[in-house]
Amino acid sequence: MIIYAIVITVIALIFSILFFLNRKNLRIYSRYLDKIAITIGEEVGTPPLYIYERLRKKIEELEKRIFESEKERRNIFTILNNITDPIIIVRGDGVITFANIAGRDITRPGIEGRKVYDVVENYFLLEMFEKALETGEIQSGDVVMQTNGETRYYDAKVVPIKFDQESERYIIVLHDTTKEKQLDKLRREFISNVSHELRTPLTSIHGYAEALLDDDLSNKELVRKFLGVIESESARMTRLINDLLDLEKLESGDAKFNFSDVNMCRVIERVVTILEPLAEDYGVELYTKCECKSTVYGDFDRLVQLVLNLVDNAVKYTSIKETGEKKVFVKCHEKEDKLIFEVQDTGPGIPEDAQKRLFERFYRVDKARSRKVGGTGLGLSIVKMIADKHNATISFESKVGEGTTFRVYFKKSSQETTDENK
Repeated sequence: MIIYAIVITVIALIFSILFFLNRKNLRIYSRYLDKIAITIGEEVGTPPLYIYERLRKKIEELEKRIFESEKERRNIFTILNNITDPIIIVRGDGVITFANIAGRDITRPGIEGRKVYDVVENYFLLEMFEKALETGEIQSGDVVMQTNGETRYYDAKVVPIKFDQESERYIIVLHDTTKEKQLDKLRREFISNVSHELRTPLTSIHGYAEALLDDDLSNKELVRKFLGVIESESARMTRLINDLLDLEKLESGDAKFNFSDVNMCRVIERVVTILEPLAEDYGVELYTKCECKSTVYGDFDRLVQLVLNLVDNAVKYTSIKETGEKKVFVKCHEKEDKLIFEVQDTGPGIPEDAQKRLFERFYRVDKARSRKVGGTGLGLSIVKMIADKHNATISFESKVGEGTTFRVYFKKSSQETTDENK
């Protein structure tokens, strides 16, 4: 179109020059000028310079329209490329005419111009494309694809579009539903775990209560034993429900945090006061060392909860170690702009294959041992949530038979500990 406009301009300019050079041939040239004038909507006999000016304006308008169209086309491709869902456009003969960045990521680079059968390796997606070709109707379904060694789930659609009798396109759109699938799996696991955790103590309570009802209650020692089991299982259910409610509040943001400058030494003192009798009963030696002069900007009660969970776990799991020393070390020290809280034990340790799942809800390294020490499987999940709320990071290292060390890295607050807030 641009070439055509340039040709017209050049012709008009030539005729204008010739008009001034050779007025005798005006009648010959005017015949052609009149034709040009007619093409741009002017009357016959219009002056050549005026025709030239009109042509120039027409050409400028055409160039502007072409520029705007090209800009709009580039914008559309930019939008498509920035859509996170894979989009692939295919002709009726199976040749791919366009794929956005996400579409190229799940197939291969440079797929435009190639057959869809050569670059898409998912049977179900190709089958949907074939059905769309046959029926001319929208096809949809769930597909599973391997992307960079990772399994991804997609809600796939193949949408036929007809431009005219001989031109058609098929748009393949894949909506990533991996997170939804994972959340649904977690929800089902959560319901299953809660049901299992509640069913076990309820079964015990029901069984022992039924035994008491059928008994003449003459054997007081047996009655006290049965009532002790009922009390223990009831307490376990209470802990589980409280932990569930606490975790739900933390995740939903309903849990209230009263932030202020907190001295971690005071937090450790509070926890040790609570757990020293337990450690003594379990035969575990509990040592503390706090060298933190700086404070942490946080919620005192929630920090007590975090430390209590970690130290309580360390004491209980160290107590079930069959041989060797049973010690737990609770420390706090500073390094650069960080305040590091640390719990180290000499317990049985955590197997390597279990370490990556340690902060999952209800996950237990040894379920039998966890129930023996009264664990709900939610303690470390709560610890992780509290640490996140304080913009702290948590790490651990463990070796089987040697013990485990948990570290929580807090950012120092500006205020240093004084004698008043010690």
